[in-house]
Amino acid sequence: MKKIQLLIGILVLMLFGLQHATATPPDVTVMYKAGVGHYLADARGRTLYWSNHDSPNMSTVSGKILEKWPPFFQGAILSASPEMASTDFGTIRRKDGKMQTTFRSYPLYYFDADQQPGDTNGHKFNKIWSVMMPGKFHLVEKVSTGFSQTTGTTK
Repeated sequence: MKKIQLLIGILVLMLFGLQHATATPPDVTVMYKAGVGHYLADARGRTLYWSNHDSPNMSTVSGKILEKWPPFFQGAILSASPEMASTDFGTIRRKDGKMQTTFRSYPLYYFDADQQPGDTNGHKFNKIWSVMMPGKFHLVEKVSTGFSQTTGTTK
């Protein structure tokens, strides 16, 4: 009986070790770069940006601009770095009918000039685009006429 319990214990430990060894990276992670700070990146290390022309759950980016700033869409964010929760992410339907992932209600984009993981060439581009900094965007409750609604804020 003790041999069976020992064998079961060893198998459980082996499965636990195997599960950790085969764990996939988070769908979205936080990276750091000197001169930029902490910012979001996808599972491949590609930087995620936001536009200061957008508002919560609304993208204003359209037309030719989308060629340089393609929307980020991951579907459901099932895992994220410890600094965030999967509930920090959502999805919107753009005016063109396509889906886009949001972080704390703000639409996320790539920048086509970023060629390597960790590139941040779009940061502060035209004073419109910035890397998505998780410490800058917080969820707050907005109370209005007896009901509350969670929205994103950059304050």
